Amino acid sequence: MTETQAQKQVPVLAALAQATRLQILDCVAGAGPDGVAAGQIARVLKCPASTLSFHLKELSRTGVLEPRPAGRFILYALRRPALASLAGYIAGLAGSSRPSRGRKAAGRSGRRGRGTDSSQLTIFGD
Repeated sequence: MTETQAQKQVPVLAALAQATRLQILDCVAGAGPDGVAAGQIARVLKCPASTLSFHLKELSRTGVLEPRPAGRFILYALRRPALASLAGYIAGLAGSSRPSRGRKAAGRSGRRGRGTDSSQLTIFGD
């Protein structure tokens, strides 16, 4: 995966890195493709309207949720392509057998001239 493709996933991962937002997604997913009104999500999650509004805005901004007006209400539905893209990215990481950039070939020792043990790990790729 290219750096650009990885960067596209950062806002989605950031939006999903919160328990309330994952509960929102679970509630919306259970409603199916027709979506669910924000008031119903608030009742299920027992979440104050102002807090829920903030979380719905973040999930919508990243493309995970699709808000659409329905009379006096706003219905929220999953944007499955956004989640499928993220799932594909994660699956690619899990199934990847290629070495990452900056990783040394096996068998090379640590830093040169510093007398480090070759079995020692460093956080730097040198």
